[in-house]
Amino acid sequence: MKPLIPVGLAPEGQAGIVCAEMVRKVLLLALTLVVAVIVIFWAVVGRHREGPGVRPIPNWVLYPWEYFTWGWNALVHKGGEPPECRDFVSHFPEWTPRPITHAEIPQHPFMAKNGTSNMHCDAYMSDAYEASGPVGPNLRVKSRTQGFGGYGTITFDSRGRLVAVYSNGRRFQLELMDPYTLEELASYDLPPRPIYWLLQGVMPWEYIGAGMYFYLDNEDRAIVPTTRNTILVIQVPEPGGEFQLVREYDLRDHVVPMSWPHQDSVAWVLPDWGGEYYWYATTQGIVGTIEISTGEVHTLRLEGEVIENSFAVGEDGVFIVSDHALYRFVLGDDGNIVVAWRTPYDRGSRKKPGHISRGSGSSVSLVGSPEDGLVVITDNAEPRINLLFVRRADGEVVCRQPLFPEGKSGTDVSVVCFEHADADGKGTGVYSVLVENNWGHHTFPRSRPVGGLVRVDLIRNPNGYSCREVWTSEEKSIGVFKLSLGNGLVYMYWRSETCPVTKWYLTAIDFATGKTVYKKLVGRGLGYNNWAGALFIHPDGGILYSTTIFGLVMISDAGP
Repeated sequence: MKPLIPVGLAPEGQAGIVCAEMVRKVLLLALTLVVAVIVIFWAVVGRHREGPGVRPIPNWVLYPWEYFTWGWNALVHKGGEPPECRDFVSHFPEWTPRPITHAEIPQHPFMAKNGTSNMHCDAYMSDAYEASGPVGPNLRVKSRTQGFGGYGTITFDSRGRLVAVYSNGRRFQLELMDPYTLEELASYDLPPRPIYWLLQGVMPWEYIGAGMYFYLDNEDRAIVPTTRNTILVIQVPEPGGEFQLVREYDLRDHVVPMSWPHQDSVAWVLPDWGGEYYWYATTQGIVGTIEISTGEVHTLRLEGEVIENSFAVGEDGVFIVSDHALYRFVLGDDGNIVVAWRTPYDRGSRKKPGHISRGSGSSVSLVGSPEDGLVVITDNAEPRINLLFVRRADGEVVCRQPLFPEGKSGTDVSVVCFEHADADGKGTGVYSVLVENNWGHHTFPRSRPVGGLVRVDLIRNPNGYSCREVWTSEEKSIGVFKLSLGNGLVYMYWRSETCPVTKWYLTAIDFATGKTVYKKLVGRGLGYNNWAGALFIHPDGGILYSTTIFGLVMISDAGP
């Protein structure tokens, strides 16, 4: 992503491009608002008619041309839908659950239990759950909607309840929900985006601030960045209670100043391993620390760089990727920030189709120990991106693996990674990473990724490191996929491309072989589009959640 150019100072030839881009975004927003009005009207009328409760996502909000297709097929089509459009499609009937023996992912002492604390599961951002996800074939689907809008991050408190931030693009709300019924138990209004938010040029589906990323700490408190560049510490209530604001940290003087209507955004916050400081990062390249007890702030600006991905925290510091380089930061005296190392990578020549920015599209992930472990990211190289394994201790790239077809290679979501273990649970020095290819031309709410999921293994041995591609799947997604270590399934969410109307499926892939195990129909129409949303597995197992552009869906094992 190029540095911000003030209005009126765009280089010659760029003004028309900028104008056309703004017109496109306005038209897309207008279409979205029309759909939103329809759904909100439906929700309000339905609630008045049937009383309060959980409203399911409607199945009838389709693309305009699909209404004709649907009606025509209902009248004249006699052959039924293709087999791949059924409610449940089994591709690997002989599959049985295969738990993965793995090295334990360190538990951050000041975050909620691993698998419950943030979008990417834990402080290492592994995107790997200990719990088993749904295995089928008897699966149930339940959904919840408030109209247009969805959830960025879902966490789980110590009682197993859902704690999530909801947004419709302008309004933001922290919600507590029952994990089985999806009923709202409590809510807390967060600051909205300003009334002139459209002038900022960031569409609702592109916005990554204001609690889209937040974390739950070890005391059931949500630590939430807001649109006002504050960080709120909010206590999750006891049963029957309400959310309570514990503390607010004001960071408005500790972000990059920008000319109206543009604004730098505090988008990510995580605790230091020692629990005395919060680390935060802004989209315009500020890295900061907050002393939790006093509120004292220290900052470091990455000049000419932006940050568009969440970061990881380990016992040995904080790991952040900008659009130019990967960093390891550590605390200096009195909370000031020290750059332990900086590793540049190939940021490519452009923002690739389907990406938010130029540069790495992956969040930072950690594997192994501080002494011999690795940091894992992707670069933005042409004609193929590379998976980079970087030594945590000194920032050296120890292995790189090219990914996906030439000219159609890119990812804009986090990878999944972990270390294999022996029978005693000791790490073997073999690391597995899963990477999704979501290169493609995406125009909200329609996305067109070329697709592909790849598994890469790295082996550490006395002579160094070697990495290789293990398997490739042709399955597609543009969202944050997840791995269940408990049963050996990789979960993705995508639509069928052969059905007469758009149908959305949960796809389960065998980690060991890359074979598709099953596809479960979640819903039909725009409301079930998860548009780069994340999947989450309940800590008790057997239940998976996905955010959508109209709310939330739950897929669970129904038993024999």
